[in-house]
Amino acid sequence: MKKILVNNAKTILPTIFAIFFCWFLWDYINFEFKNPNEIIGYYSLFNHSPLNDNLRYIFFVGFPILNYLLFFLYINKKNLLNFKEIFLIEDENENNAKISKFFIFSFFIIQIFFLISHEFNLNKIDIFHEGQALSGALNFKLKDQLWEGSFVVTSIFVDVLSANISWKLFGVQSISSYRYFIEILNLITAFSIIVFVFQLINGLNLNKNLKTFIFIFFSFFIITLLNNNTFSYRELPLFIFLITVFQIIKSNKFTILSFFLLGFIPIWGIIWSLDRGVFIIAGYIPFIFVLLRNKKFIELLIILFLIVLFIIIFYLIIGNKEFFLFMSNSIDILTSADMLNGIIHPAPFSNDVGSSRATKNFLFMIITGVILINYIFHKKKNLSNNLIIFLSIFYFISLIFYKIGVTRSDGGHLKQGISLCSLILIFLIVYNLTYFLKQKIPIIENKSMFFKLLNVIILLMMIFINLPENFLNNVKNYKQNLNEYMLVKDEFYLTDKENSLIKEIRNLTKNENCFQVFSYETAITYYLNKPSCTRFHHVFNLGPKKNQYLFIDELKITKPKFILIGGNYEKIGNMKGRTEVELSAEDRFPYINQFIIKNYKLFKKIDNWKILIKV
Repeated sequence: MKKILVNNAKTILPTIFAIFFCWFLWDYINFEFKNPNEIIGYYSLFNHSPLNDNLRYIFFVGFPILNYLLFFLYINKKNLLNFKEIFLIEDENENNAKISKFFIFSFFIIQIFFLISHEFNLNKIDIFHEGQALSGALNFKLKDQLWEGSFVVTSIFVDVLSANISWKLFGVQSISSYRYFIEILNLITAFSIIVFVFQLINGLNLNKNLKTFIFIFFSFFIITLLNNNTFSYRELPLFIFLITVFQIIKSNKFTILSFFLLGFIPIWGIIWSLDRGVFIIAGYIPFIFVLLRNKKFIELLIILFLIVLFIIIFYLIIGNKEFFLFMSNSIDILTSADMLNGIIHPAPFSNDVGSSRATKNFLFMIITGVILINYIFHKKKNLSNNLIIFLSIFYFISLIFYKIGVTRSDGGHLKQGISLCSLILIFLIVYNLTYFLKQKIPIIENKSMFFKLLNVIILLMMIFINLPENFLNNVKNYKQNLNEYMLVKDEFYLTDKENSLIKEIRNLTKNENCFQVFSYETAITYYLNKPSCTRFHHVFNLGPKKNQYLFIDELKITKPKFILIGGNYEKIGNMKGRTEVELSAEDRFPYINQFIIKNYKLFKKIDNWKILIKV
């Protein structure tokens, strides 16, 4: 025991020193600020290079993990696996101690009942975020164009297709139908995550009752993450990818379905959500390494062939012009995202706003990496080799996924960014704690009836705790309530001031073919039932300087009589709690602003909005 404690100290203490060394060097990682595309955001205001946050993150997490790895390999060299044994997929014996499908079926039913029993979302419209999808969908409906008709910010699915699908599905063009469709997508995503957790926990070295206990805990944990928007429907392709990869590694074989999914997911991910698609593609790197390590060359060639095939099919479906606009649009967003959206990442162990959350995130990633190093290299382990291989791939993806928090370092995005790593860490902690108790108190494995009863009681308790208000009444009147919800007038979701503005603009533009909003209140064109006069219906993420010139060129062609500026969302892009500096559309896009000043004058001021008329 003493020797184990000494060895642990010899590896952990240098790692702690490495963390403080990284903290000391944080501010010294400071690159020269360059902005050739003249993108105005918080990085440009503070002359802060986007390289700073990215490399600070890599160094702060990577150096302590590398430091631990080197000390671990040196101190434990007698207890290490041979390097030839690492990352080799094994043929595992089928484990009959699996969680009953009754429990996963129960969670499906529970989620469906939660969907049909909760109150419908009647909150006022988020004229910025929801407006992005609604105005993009209307652009497509009226213009019959994808990237030709709209500059896509998040993805073609989020910005254009999602609302259109909801309108077709429910037979009514309304905000209610869009919102309910998103809830259905979130439900499907919840199903996929629960299936993923079900597979993962079934791979543990525990008996059925203990596995079931952990599964119930994790399933409600996942539901909580979905309810507080840590996960959303945008993660659906990612979890389908994880399920597919896990099944391949666990069984050490490919199926026709797994080949199909691995070929289809890259293009699907990009279409579904651009940044998530990039994270998934990054996840193929360690997966390909594992395939090469296990000499699965034929399987790899089939996957690569199918990826290319699905890209070609996508190209043939949308056509040459749309495909190249899709490529240029995606490159614009990916290359300008840091400069457009970047909020300087808080320094760990500091007084910066968000520092405590950021510090916790970094420590979570380091601790998870340390635990996985022990599993990967140590001879003695309580997880199967195949599960360790999968968790290593999953961990790699979680590190890439934190890019969400590195770029947009506010509370919500920091929470989203760490979500995957938190899932791994909590999984490992809960498992090892359960495994330890099983070893120390063997009797808990033999209390089969007790655990069966306990699991059912916990399941019922969790259902009761999460039960929506008016549960029985809402279930009973679900169909009627849904029909009424679908028919709620879109104007209901506006404030009185917003309704007055819409009525005024609608009257002014009744003979106009389009309307252009030069503010962050993107839903205005949706309410007018008019397309935007440029591709840039959602100007917040307009991108580099060249897109400002494209915006101006399109204004010259469409010649809108009126333009709207100002409004109540001018501070939507601000660093909450950090500065009073505003980044309105006029601030962010000076070339467009100069053109508008020269060619338009004030026609009418309504509250915080200004309606401009062409000179």
